[in-house]
Amino acid sequence: MARSHLVLISACLAGLRTRYDGSSRPHPRLTALAKQAILVPVCPEILGGMGIPRPACRFQDGDGEMVVRGLARVVDENGSDRTSSFIRAGKEIRHVVKLIQPDLVIFKEGSPSCGLRRVDIEGRKTQGCGVATAFLKDLAMPVVTEEDGIPWE
Repeated sequence: MARSHLVLISACLAGLRTRYDGSSRPHPRLTALAKQAILVPVCPEILGGMGIPRPACRFQDGDGEMVVRGLARVVDENGSDRTSSFIRAGKEIRHVVKLIQPDLVIFKEGSPSCGLRRVDIEGRKTQGCGVATAFLKDLAMPVVTEEDGIPWE
């Protein structure tokens, strides 16, 4: 079967050790998906200039959409403000999406960059999206997480 789709995927879902703690979260259907699509792994936080490993981060005063509006912050577990790095990460992902125009983006749910429906706000998993996801909202780009089905499956 020819690969007819281009999919931007969180690097940690592709098995790359890019998570804050140096681990990965391989997508269980990755092999099947790779037969149907060209996968482009990216990690917003790495593009935002954060290293591996890095301190875990969470939101204060709102989610990624609120960060983009300047009404919330992202802080790491040591109390350092990482908002500017997350803003940079969102802008870089937006640039990649505009450049390659993928058919789909598959992001890691719960991530402060990639979460679609659930993120950590002040120590609680709460409804909201990550900063990179917020930067993609106005592009009409289909974004799903590893918890969702793939539209063409």
